[in-house]
Amino acid sequence: MSVWDTWLTRRVRWRLLAFTAASFALPWTLGEFAKTFYQAGLHGDPVRSQLLIDYIVIGAIVFSLTMVVTYALGAWIHGVMRGPRHDGDRFPDASGEALRDD
Repeated sequence: MSVWDTWLTRRVRWRLLAFTAASFALPWTLGEFAKTFYQAGLHGDPVRSQLLIDYIVIGAIVFSLTMVVTYALGAWIHGVMRGPRHDGDRFPDASGEALRDD
């Protein structure tokens, strides 16, 4: 078992990969869709409006990537707090003594 397996499980890796891909794909796709409505002759200054949409898309991508980093940091904290054994302290039984798991 490597050090990375204690907090970076297969499920977390797939989620991080999916969230990172969505962080790039969704804002870019929505930005390209929004830019189709700004055409020469239909809008006063279509180049400036398309550039503004590009700035908004870049901001959305940076924001969503920071959310992915926050999720990864939370997964790391959860893995460190859980420890390498993946279990916590036992709940005490009726006598008040903690149950031994060894």
